[in-house]
Amino acid sequence: MKRLFILKIIVASMLSFSASANSEGVSPKFIQMNKFYRGWQGVAADKDKVYVTSDRDVDFSLSNTISVYGISGKYLAEKRMAYTGTDKKMRFMSFGDCFAAKGFLYATVYNFNSGPPEKERISRVVKYRLPDLKQVAQYDIGQGTAESLATYKGSFWVVYHDRNEIRRFDSKFRFQAAYPLSAQFGGEGGYQGIFFKNDDLYGNLHGSNEYGKAYAQGLDHYRFDGHSFKFIERIKPPTYGAGQGVERVGTYVFWADRPGNKIIITSENAL
Repeated sequence: MKRLFILKIIVASMLSFSASANSEGVSPKFIQMNKFYRGWQGVAADKDKVYVTSDRDVDFSLSNTISVYGISGKYLAEKRMAYTGTDKKMRFMSFGDCFAAKGFLYATVYNFNSGPPEKERISRVVKYRLPDLKQVAQYDIGQGTAESLATYKGSFWVVYHDRNEIRRFDSKFRFQAAYPLSAQFGGEGGYQGIFFKNDDLYGNLHGSNEYGKAYAQGLDHYRFDGHSFKFIERIKPPTYGAGQGVERVGTYVFWADRPGNKIIITSENAL
């Protein structure tokens, strides 16, 4: 509780305000990335740091980077070429979203951006030690384009860009079960980030890659009854571009805003 209280104080006093207000007229706070395309994929946070994944370098070529910021918004470090593994046909594996828990950072990787046939789309989860971001393990999790993960009821849960379901894995990422998710994807594709709050699942749908297209599709809210996930509502994201990775830490929600190249921070009470 003490760490959470400190996080609340720091986040409440941090950051500049966004230039555009959300639907309630309140401007969310944000961390601006220090280089082009660094906010392209996912976000995770713990009590004092924010971790951001991207699979693009400053020239927009495929390359995996983890950027690290203090919870106050100060840039601290980055790990370039943070994952260089390939699939069996030597195709590039891109970062998706990330998740921090118990002194480790987990990130999904997939070969989707290398253009494999659908039957050859595969994913892994990569585990890094904190705070030095040393890679300590990787796990093959099978077919599909795995975008995000979270923990709930002692298991890891994974969602996909190209499959409308959530899969449950044990602590070593051995498959346990799959559950359908009923909400419809738009043209931009499926869930890019998830988090749990008690028995409620929140999944953030893919948003546009640039301005001038369409506002991010939405954050879908489900409730798990022990057997299935029931759709509750679709929530409008806080900014136009907040359609990538998402994470909840304490009473705050962190959103990766791809076209804005920033991390948006809102109160969970705004959901």
